Amino acid sequence: MKIAIITGSYPPDTCGIGDYTAQLAIALRQKGATVEVICRNNWRLNKIGNIVKTIRSVAPDIVHIQYPTAGFGKKLTPQLLSLVIPSVVTVHEISEAHILRKLSLYPFSLRSKHIVFTTPYEQRFAVLRAPWISRRSSVIPVGSSISTARQGQERNLQEIIYFGLFRPQKGLEAVFTLASLIKQRNLKLHVRMIGKPYPKDSPYFKEFYRRSEDLPVKWDMDPADDVAADLLARASIAYMPFPDGASGRRTSLLALLANGVATITTRGAHTPSSLEHAVLFSQGPEEALRLVEKMRADSVLRKRLSDNGRAYANQFSWDTIAQKHIELYEKLLG
Repeated sequence: MKIAIITGSYPPDTCGIGDYTAQLAIALRQKGATVEVICRNNWRLNKIGNIVKTIRSVAPDIVHIQYPTAGFGKKLTPQLLSLVIPSVVTVHEISEAHILRKLSLYPFSLRSKHIVFTTPYEQRFAVLRAPWISRRSSVIPVGSSISTARQGQERNLQEIIYFGLFRPQKGLEAVFTLASLIKQRNLKLHVRMIGKPYPKDSPYFKEFYRRSEDLPVKWDMDPADDVAADLLARASIAYMPFPDGASGRRTSLLALLANGVATITTRGAHTPSSLEHAVLFSQGPEEALRLVEKMRADSVLRKRLSDNGRAYANQFSWDTIAQKHIELYEKLLG
């Protein structure tokens, strides 16, 4: 089976969906598939002919578009491509997208062979607005690009970690409010920020970095995946206040849980009930700090969350994700 995966971003680009695509390609190859990743710098509409020519030169059995990515930007070339070459399309986000982005997704619903969503909530959201895709859509969860580091290391109870991209809509405001509360109350705690800034949001990141100079905040900028895994394996408590709530499509959360980090997060409309016993939920930084103190004092609670978190994350192994893709491709090929 030969698969052409179309993506606007791919490592070393800074893009979570690009990272996902790289891991998916590896996992599919381990299942015996031949995978060609097609990633370009130019996705203007007038380049569609060259893109189609490249795809046809590969002669794939399946064309699979990953959307959106940083590299695609606001261009509609992927949508046009799905009309020219009927493809499988994975739509990684829709419910929280801007209204114009939502409208731009409709071309995918017309000729795509199949549309993959990353959570049941996202699929339901889309089917309500495009009922005709219900029979040719399904859910395949995402996985984290961060591996599970060696366990058994001593975990640090003096810090609260945040892990992921430093960009808007990731809850950084709440994390820095937590750091301010730690400073005000003169607590022997600090916040450790592990991740990297999103390039186009550099001014946003620079403002937070400037603010951190007067707060108990430490930075681990752009660590390699194995270094990041090791940092998570030595962490005890994390605070991940997603504005729209935790869900299975949050790969940064999956990386924390897979590495046994007891995590405080937020509940949203698409937070699955299966997360209830794997994390603690807070409504804001004040409550989060109370939960941090509770977790630091209760080793039984930390262990329960750590064990439950690992069990939850095990559902999102790359082997399972790749197998679900192979089964979908085989079904489509008849």
